[in-house]
Amino acid sequence: MTKDQANRVTGPELACLGALTVAACLVFWLFDALPFQDLPAHAGLIAMRHRFPTSAFEQRFFVLAPHLGPYSLFRLLGEGFDRLLGPVGAVRAIATLPVLATPAALLFARRTLQKDRSLTVGFLGLVLSFGLMTLLGFASYLLGVAVMLVGLTLWLDLLARADRGEPARGRELVVMAYVPLVLVAHGHAYVIFLLLAAVACLATGNRRRRFVRLRALVPSLGLAAWVAWVERVTLTPPGSVPLPRNFEPRFQGVYDKLSLLATPTLMTRTGIDLLVGILVWALLLAAAVATLRAMGPSRSGAGDGAQDWAPHSRALYAGAATVAVVFLALPHAIGWFGFVDGRLVPIVLLLGAMAFRWEPLPPLVRVGLRGGAPVFAAVIVTLALVASHDFQAEARGYEEILALVPAEARLLNLPLDPNSRVFTAHPFIHYDKLVMADRPIVVSDIWFHQGSALYPTAHNPALRLPASYSESNLQRLDWPSYELEDWDYVLLRTRPDATAPDTPASLTLARHAGGWWLYRRAGLVRPVGGR
Repeated sequence: MTKDQANRVTGPELACLGALTVAACLVFWLFDALPFQDLPAHAGLIAMRHRFPTSAFEQRFFVLAPHLGPYSLFRLLGEGFDRLLGPVGAVRAIATLPVLATPAALLFARRTLQKDRSLTVGFLGLVLSFGLMTLLGFASYLLGVAVMLVGLTLWLDLLARADRGEPARGRELVVMAYVPLVLVAHGHAYVIFLLLAAVACLATGNRRRRFVRLRALVPSLGLAAWVAWVERVTLTPPGSVPLPRNFEPRFQGVYDKLSLLATPTLMTRTGIDLLVGILVWALLLAAAVATLRAMGPSRSGAGDGAQDWAPHSRALYAGAATVAVVFLALPHAIGWFGFVDGRLVPIVLLLGAMAFRWEPLPPLVRVGLRGGAPVFAAVIVTLALVASHDFQAEARGYEEILALVPAEARLLNLPLDPNSRVFTAHPFIHYDKLVMADRPIVVSDIWFHQGSALYPTAHNPALRLPASYSESNLQRLDWPSYELEDWDYVLLRTRPDATAPDTPASLTLARHAGGWWLYRRAGLVRPVGGR
């Protein structure tokens, strides 16, 4: 396959990318039960924030205190889509956006930086849109990464113009205006952007001219400083109560750390998506070796003809190497913020997809990328559709059970077995919050921080939960540690074929369906608040 063949767009290839993109989007729309862990919670939070000004019941237990900063874009999109589609439709729409934005960001980057008009990275973008973070429901972060990749492309293009001594004032203003969007999309993505922007200044080109262009980042840095100050001042908004702030880092062992390399394509327990991930890693690593060998020593100033692309590729590979080192050094979680290191793994692959050049690739690698990428995308999308279909049987009964929880009730969620036999992660831990999407209730686990913009009042029963309570990792039920008088209903999740769980005499079974068990507190004369 020649360079021109690799760089050419064919009609069938364009139709294939379009069809696979539509099929990928349908993963989030065709099925009632969502296997994406955090999305049910986001649906409930979107609905609560929307009705909060007129909900006296929820005002008794929560304080709503939003401000500009990370997650602002997510909340804005949630409010807008909620008005059009309702809260569950809103999270489906938000989850769809990264599937559209990631391939588009990669195609934009390749065309801008490498003059590559092929659709290969569009297919790779679809592949990398379905991984463990998709299953975890990290839609805000995945969208933030796509926004970040566009910002990085604009930044590298600006630096290349600086190398050539071009004023590029208009391009600098574009970067200046765009980068704050990365911050309000997701704070973690913004920090990664700053790291990659600094590495790009150091790695290649005319470093003095490149560092001067850092002035384009000053407005976003000013906004970030203001946001940090506001968050520090508003840790306890008026009407809320102080919360313990745990910033303790939690590290994993070597095996667990290295196992995260499989997560960019890992969603199911079939092993098929794992194999696709291994092949993507192998091809992009082989492409990196060939591209780096073809590059001469780093030079200041402009390139010369065939080497015009070298500064971009060198900066991107330097960024990928830096991100890989940071991944090895970071903890797995810092307080409530989890999967800290795992979020960086797809970044390495995305940067590799932006950086490689077709010309120096060995024929086998070139054919593997051009021919393999559409196959990989088709396999991943088909697997996501089939697994989502099978997941519906596992989730059976949740609608029937949740419909019995009345408005203005207090619901304790105890998912004893939140896992799926089809998907990895814990898809059932936030299903209780689907009740919030329809009516006001108090649930036992809400994210109290700037992202949700919600904070507890002294009346919130979640403040009295035992320290061992964790929806995603309930080792056992220590019933005496729970103050059950704080709760009107208790929801348990087990495997559908499990026997009835042991419960205290103060709880009466209201309904059992599938793997769902709803209990009502004894002595509760009538539903609290009604429906």
